[in-house]
Amino acid sequence: MDTQSVKTSTNVPLTSQGTDAAKKIVGRKRGIVTDTLGIILAVAVAAAGLSDNVIGKGLLDQTKSAYPTISKTWVDTGFKNSLIEHGAKLGIDVEVVSRKAETCGFHVVKRRWVVERSLGWLMLYRR
Repeated sequence: MDTQSVKTSTNVPLTSQGTDAAKKIVGRKRGIVTDTLGIILAVAVAAAGLSDNVIGKGLLDQTKSAYPTISKTWVDTGFKNSLIEHGAKLGIDVEVVSRKAETCGFHVVKRRWVVERSLGWLMLYRR
């Protein structure tokens, strides 16, 4: 599971966009849940001002209702304890996967690269 803030055009209504203060992006935030192959299982789009935890809870609910056998998900450190507790209520083990602090620059993070690759596919490999 991961979220990504994306800039919007000037024609988008102000009520449907927000500001992601951490990334200084005015736009929307999209969240996705993928399986281990990178196939998208659940999608949520909201104003960029919403936290990852709020979007993550909705994604967990959506995923559990569509795929009741799901039992584990990996998330990055942007998601906090409230998401882990919500996942426990649904019967989903939410594991936070951290980057290696001693490694500088880009490196592949266990299990997180799958969802990052899917987000890259959505952006057509552009930043």
